[in-house]
Amino acid sequence: MRTPLILLGLTLGGCAATRYHYDPPTQAIPTAWKNAHPADSLGRIQPERPVAAPTEAPPQLSQTPAAGPWWAVFNDTTLTRLETQANALNFSTRAAIARVEQARAQLRIADAQRAPVVAIAPSTYYSQLSALRPRQASAIPAVAVNQNQFYVPVNVNYEVDLWGRLRRNAQAATANLQATEDDEQAVRLTVAADAANAYFSLRGLDAELLVLDSARQARRYNVQLTSARFKAGVDNEIGVRRSETELANVEASAVELRRQRAGLVASLSTLTGRPASSFVLPSVQSDSVGPVIPIPDQRQVPATPPGPLLPTAPIIPANVPAQLLARRPDLRRAERLTAAADLRAKSARLARLPTLQLNGYIGPQTTNVGDLPKLANAYTYYVGGGFNIPIFDGGRLRGNQQLAEAQTNEVVANFRNLTLTAYEEVETALADVASSQAQLAAQQRALRAARLAGRLTLERYRRGLTDYFAVVDADRQTLDAARLVVQTQTTQLRAAVQLVRTLGGGWQ
Repeated sequence: MRTPLILLGLTLGGCAATRYHYDPPTQAIPTAWKNAHPADSLGRIQPERPVAAPTEAPPQLSQTPAAGPWWAVFNDTTLTRLETQANALNFSTRAAIARVEQARAQLRIADAQRAPVVAIAPSTYYSQLSALRPRQASAIPAVAVNQNQFYVPVNVNYEVDLWGRLRRNAQAATANLQATEDDEQAVRLTVAADAANAYFSLRGLDAELLVLDSARQARRYNVQLTSARFKAGVDNEIGVRRSETELANVEASAVELRRQRAGLVASLSTLTGRPASSFVLPSVQSDSVGPVIPIPDQRQVPATPPGPLLPTAPIIPANVPAQLLARRPDLRRAERLTAAADLRAKSARLARLPTLQLNGYIGPQTTNVGDLPKLANAYTYYVGGGFNIPIFDGGRLRGNQQLAEAQTNEVVANFRNLTLTAYEEVETALADVASSQAQLAAQQRALRAARLAGRLTLERYRRGLTDYFAVVDADRQTLDAARLVVQTQTTQLRAAVQLVRTLGGGWQ
């Protein structure tokens, strides 16, 4: 009897699992990007060009390899060092790694549900039968009976996966593990992009502080010049006070930029997994408090920082492949969550079908501990099994199925919405890249014109052909133009980082 039952269980477990087919959710996939056209040599943006209508197809998310260290395109050693530290020490990344380990443990638990449970349950007990118990023959005197029992059984329980429900649960756990791994990559990408944005913003403030330092030197020169002219009776006191006002405004702006820089340094310390109090990223701007320089014959003050503080923005190809979007880890995660939800819905449907449990035990049983090794005559066993056929449960199993199916519909809708959001982010990032390139070209032209106008205005003032108000206006325009050039360069770098983020790790 034992052999047929065991063979029946093995046969059913090996052959009864139903086939499963997963259809990934379809989504409109663009053939090209509408805004993937850089500005021309004059900084002009090409008009939008409609692309071919997208086609409905399931995204091939598993065919694109993960991106490498994308920050290398900026060719900045400090950025590379910060990114390496953030990748290794950031606590959000460590938490994501821990979630991956949790998902692996959940997969082991799900796989274990498909295996038999074998356990040894040694037991012993002492009992006494009452002397007043019912007896078959009243002629036999009634006496109490004492018993010692020692039992060392090996218990076996096994649920035969008749319809593949347990297999679906294990497959869902596998999909969850893959989604968690993709989530780890998404966290790493986000941390790396945040670190790059903070670093470029910080270096942009350093460059802007150097612009302000140049302006501070020019304003100090103006204070000396207007004071000398006032003492000589050539000009009135208003020019002196206006020059002092402009100097104080520049110094106040530098204080505000230093405050912003301190916040960015603290942010970088957190991203690289270190306390803000122990993290230092040296500034490259000079001290805004220094000796007053003597009045030269001509004001020679640089209008832009000496030397590049910001790396050159990388060249982005005109035709960025639309297929790179499939590399985004958040999209891969969403698709794996969709697969896991679909598998759980199938498992909930299969849970409404009958289940088959096989169980048994075998082991020695005796009244004397010393007889336990005598297995020939001392062991007992049991082999059996049974079906559990749901008939009425108040709608619990059907409700579980409906809940799982509704959750699947929600996950599919979230995936499709995330895909559309990804297309939106890429188009926006490409437009930002082109716009910042065009804006930088225009701002550089404005700065060149403002510098020339400032030099001409100062020369006219020195010769007495205009008042100091014209100098103030020209200096303000030059300072604003120089600061806007630096700010636009920072914006251009941040736009490139955002494009990297939206494409899942670069455009290569």
